[in-house]
Amino acid sequence: MGVLRNSPKASPIKKSATLQHLFDLEANNSNGTKIYSPKSSKQSITESEYGEILSIISHCCSIFTFTDPLESPSEQDVKRLKLFQLLSFMKKPKKPLPEEIIRPLVSMLSANLFRPLPPSAKRTVVCELTEDEDLVSTLSPAWPHLQVVYDILLRLVLSIDPKVLRGYVDERFLVNLLSLFQTEDRRERDNLKNVYHRIYSKFTFYRAIMRKSMKDVFLHYVFESEKHSGIGELLEIWGSIINGFTVPLKEEHKLFLMRVLIPLHKAKGMPVYHRQLAYCVNQFVQKEPMLGGTVVRGILKYWPATNCQKEVLLIDELEELVENIDPDHYRKLALPICTQISRCLNSLNSQVS
Repeated sequence: MGVLRNSPKASPIKKSATLQHLFDLEANNSNGTKIYSPKSSKQSITESEYGEILSIISHCCSIFTFTDPLESPSEQDVKRLKLFQLLSFMKKPKKPLPEEIIRPLVSMLSANLFRPLPPSAKRTVVCELTEDEDLVSTLSPAWPHLQVVYDILLRLVLSIDPKVLRGYVDERFLVNLLSLFQTEDRRERDNLKNVYHRIYSKFTFYRAIMRKSMKDVFLHYVFESEKHSGIGELLEIWGSIINGFTVPLKEEHKLFLMRVLIPLHKAKGMPVYHRQLAYCVNQFVQKEPMLGGTVVRGILKYWPATNCQKEVLLIDELEELVENIDPDHYRKLALPICTQISRCLNSLNSQVS
């Protein structure tokens, strides 16, 4: 909104709050000029920009599936252009968004992001696929729009005070955001990982809730469905979180290791996210070597009987753990470790042996 700012060429003589001064202010207001106020001074966008942004946001609420033949490609291109205009404005320095724009902006982001995900295009369990597999069928056709929407959301998170944004990016928003990690489009999962991690870093009052929500996803995957595309990305977020834990570790964090991370070794799709899982586990052992015994016993408990690919990965993980394990614990674990390794030496698979 337009504001009347004090001119730098104004007279240094300060006017007193006389009756004549009040008349002058009233005259200025009657001519259509807004009176300067502390509240309006915080909004550095003009009234024309304010109306233009609201118009762009309203236009971007139109949703395209990119699969309906009745949708106009030209209208899709116009919306993408509008999204880029909005992103360009948000990148401008010294142009903070007024709170009146945040609510419709978050509503627009929600309308674009929180949509039903298509059914799996694969016949097998999602997480059994190799990490390098990237079938065309898994790519979202709406990505030309979604990519810019994620950039706008990230810019919003980075530029607005979390205390202000808390009223709009609430717990329901975070739950919906977390559910999108099930998408089979790796590009979207990468953007989700970045945004979700940024929210965790800035919104300190949401951290406990976000940790619990991610833990629930892991538990549901391990003990119920074993179908989820974003386990690897969520573990990457956890790797950063664990890296920031202070020593001695809290009981809550140790329970997460024992009840969530170790059981993740037994899932069929473990090879896809094993690199991220091994990093998380190793972070715990490096911080408290005494936990190495718990981890090794858990890995031996979930050792596969017929999956040679998993065996090779677990052998590599054991080798790394042994280097960081507490020496006293290693003496107690030497026998079960060596027993399992001797079995691997007799394996019919050349890679395992």
